Amino acid sequence: MFRKDNRYFRLGLTLLTVIILSVLFSVTLINIGTVFDALKRIIAIFSFVIYGIVFAYLMNPVLKLSEGLLQKLLARSNMTERGVKKLSRGVGVVISLLVFIAIIYGLLAMVIPQLIDSVTDTFSAENLQSYYVKITTWLNNVVRGTFLEDWLREHDPVRAVQDWLSKEQQSILSTLGSAVTEAYGVAKVIFNMVIGVVVAVYLLISKEKFIAQAKKLVVSVFKPAGADRLFEIGRLTNRSFGGFMVGKLIDSLIIGLLSYLGMVILGLPYALISSVLVGLTNIIPFFGPLIGIVIGGILILLQSPIDALYFLIFEIILQQVDGNIIGPRILGGRLGISDFWILVSITVFGSLFGFGGMLLGVPVFTVIYTLVSQAINNALSKKKLSQRTEDYYTILTVEDLKKYDKDFSESTVFYSGDTFETEYDPDEDFEFDDPNA
Repeated sequence: MFRKDNRYFRLGLTLLTVIILSVLFSVTLINIGTVFDALKRIIAIFSFVIYGIVFAYLMNPVLKLSEGLLQKLLARSNMTERGVKKLSRGVGVVISLLVFIAIIYGLLAMVIPQLIDSVTDTFSAENLQSYYVKITTWLNNVVRGTFLEDWLREHDPVRAVQDWLSKEQQSILSTLGSAVTEAYGVAKVIFNMVIGVVVAVYLLISKEKFIAQAKKLVVSVFKPAGADRLFEIGRLTNRSFGGFMVGKLIDSLIIGLLSYLGMVILGLPYALISSVLVGLTNIIPFFGPLIGIVIGGILILLQSPIDALYFLIFEIILQQVDGNIIGPRILGGRLGISDFWILVSITVFGSLFGFGGMLLGVPVFTVIYTLVSQAINNALSKKKLSQRTEDYYTILTVEDLKKYDKDFSESTVFYSGDTFETEYDPDEDFEFDDPNA
């Protein structure tokens, strides 16, 4: 009989595992489209949980601040320590929820009336006629004296549009049907966001308990070394997501305010709605600001082309200031990845998971990038080779690395920004570990 400690038994089990994993990997590659579709459906089903986690991260700073202040105030009372913590947590969650709702309501109250007025004003019959006259006049001036002048006299653009509309009625109706479907999708997203707020409240109230349960599960399944590694990944993920989302939120708020002040000083139209759009889209790295600038620029262009040019120049300068001064100071370079990888992460995750992928792709990729970097540097450390990237610029062979006479220990390294450290602050573990809170 084969025993579990038998060499051939272990070898056969390993071989069977490799075969099964290889088959699964091959099947996944062959049906990669189906796998991604299934993954999208799963994410869509649990989207309210994802929204809840995101909202909890955004509300957590307000909770920590208000909870800390309340604990200091109630410490002088006759309440027990347990009672102080419970009351502080409850009141802190209510305060963070009210602040969150107030911010959302304030943004909607500013944007929606402005948006309705802008659309109504832009597409009014009087303005549409004015746009037609302006475009026709500009077009006539451009083609005057060219072969296109005679062609335009024979072909009325307005009549061409009317003929096209009459021929494409079925396509237009189909487009309207798609618009209804999209409206249903938007309503579903709003519903999931509302449920996500409820999930965020539950997460904030019992976050220590959820974290403790997760640790308990990990410890019960994995060996101590594996469990410690997962705890480290958990700390890394918490720092990446929390730091990125809160940092980008503050950065976007500052950019929105600066954009509004600049547009008011320059006397540009649609200052409020354009600044809100620039601030909101600034949350998405790289592509986000461009989206806000294009939408705001189109609104201004319909009213005044020269103002649209001023708006474009001002926003480009503001984005340069944000990218080189404001953003790095707020985020502190904690992501530790270059602009190239930011572009890759946004493009890939955005293509796979839409807007949510564009928003969360950077912190997710940061975690993946950091774990891969840790694995590479740990392997180099065991080989007693340099972990510094700059040491590899000029080498032709591995032997060239011997000129870097440094002490590389075999201890686990921890990634921090652009360098790797052998120590980390144990207080940066999950935020709360008190089971009685």
